[in-house]
Amino acid sequence: MNNSPPPEIKKNFMKNIKLSLLALIATCLLLIACKNNKVSNAEMTEMPVTTSSLDAEKAFAEGLTLLDLGNRILARNAFTEALRTDKNFGMAYLMRAETATSAKEYGDDLAMGKDNVGNASKWEKWYAEAMATTLTGNREKRLEFFQKIATEYPMAARAQAELGFEYGADLQVEKARESFAKAISLNPKWVGGYSGMANSCLFDKPIDLKKAEENALKMVEISPLSSGMHIVLGDVYRARNDFAKARDAYTKAVEMDDKNPAGYYKLGHTNTYLGNFEEARKNYADAGAKDIRKGGSILYTAYTWLYANDAKAATKYIMDQMAAVPDMNTSEKNSCLNTIAEIALHYNDAAMLTTAVNLINPLNDQINRDLGNSAEIRIYGAVDSLHWQSMLAMVNKNYNMARAEVENMKKRLDPITDKRKLEGYEHDMGLIELKQNNFNEAISHFTKANRNDMYNKYCLALAYEGAGNKAAADALYREVAAYNFNETGNALIRNEVKKKLEGI
Repeated sequence: MNNSPPPEIKKNFMKNIKLSLLALIATCLLLIACKNNKVSNAEMTEMPVTTSSLDAEKAFAEGLTLLDLGNRILARNAFTEALRTDKNFGMAYLMRAETATSAKEYGDDLAMGKDNVGNASKWEKWYAEAMATTLTGNREKRLEFFQKIATEYPMAARAQAELGFEYGADLQVEKARESFAKAISLNPKWVGGYSGMANSCLFDKPIDLKKAEENALKMVEISPLSSGMHIVLGDVYRARNDFAKARDAYTKAVEMDDKNPAGYYKLGHTNTYLGNFEEARKNYADAGAKDIRKGGSILYTAYTWLYANDAKAATKYIMDQMAAVPDMNTSEKNSCLNTIAEIALHYNDAAMLTTAVNLINPLNDQINRDLGNSAEIRIYGAVDSLHWQSMLAMVNKNYNMARAEVENMKKRLDPITDKRKLEGYEHDMGLIELKQNNFNEAISHFTKANRNDMYNKYCLALAYEGAGNKAAADALYREVAAYNFNETGNALIRNEVKKKLEGI
């Protein structure tokens, strides 16, 4: 049996051998040493994995290294190679699920992972249980499992970093950064802890761009030939409005790995914010040509028309591209249609919103089936449908129906334990109040919604402005205007917010 990697993996991995060989060898040696020498859990410095094949173990270690270095496509290929060698390798299924390109891939690999960790290590078993909570909405339970892993394996930097990410998702920023700092102290030559810290300081309050840059520069120092490290550094520069340095960093990323779409996407974002829309569209086309997923290229390209104040062109582009890619998977179709719906909602286009919502609902049913169709998944699917029905009623100025649908959302979410489960409800209720100029009521709801969502901050600013609290509104407008990261909400509001700030 030929156990060498597929040509694509070998070609790209060998091209970047200097950036990852030492990390890969170290990971392999740690995994094998822990397995052969029966190191106690308290002494382990890397994730223990359970497989009958040394070749599978090596491929898995390669996948981890590639994932750490920001190349999800090649990481996925490596995990697939591990499974080709050992089809019962539970952790390889779980890690491949982390790189899924569709709901079906995620659901299938998660199920296979859970089915194949019965005789595995505690880390692997707990990791499987933690991932399962993504389908049940039990954020508290998910955090508990990562706390257990970090406690059982106190010397493993990866365990501490993963716990940091979960604290961050739970909005416990201080604890997240403590975990990232611990990961760095345990293994100062591993990029994972620095990556977690850099991204936390970039996106979570309190924002600390100086600390983010320090950690990004450390990542580049550790892996100077890794495209992913230069991408993180470019993100820091973009956050600081230093687009020239950002573009330089992203250009380096492309030069170091011209098969990885991430660098092209980032160049596209930089050109978008510089107003170089044609150049950005070319960057996104280049990214799409190398990406196994097509949704990102389509949506980011559509955003360039939103930034150019042409919502009709953005919507038409998405619809045309969906028609041109008949084999687009259900998850990507859903993302495209949700983006069309968000555009229609923002511009009060009831006809287009109706069209999009009628197409979204059957896709939700298919995604439910792809993810296992559990009771919780069905709840989330029903809530998403209720959300769009309420927004459609609101656009049609049927506010009583809109409120009724949103309250129904809240009731349907009762069985879900996630403490953040009502953020969508609060945002929708805030929109309904805002549309009726009930500004104080809108403020009450928006302040309970997702505090990191730029569109929600924009809506809260509008409510403050309407209520006469200009200082609070202007502070939020400035915060939104300074956000240089690409998403649907930002594309819809950026020009309007900047125009408002011109008069301040």
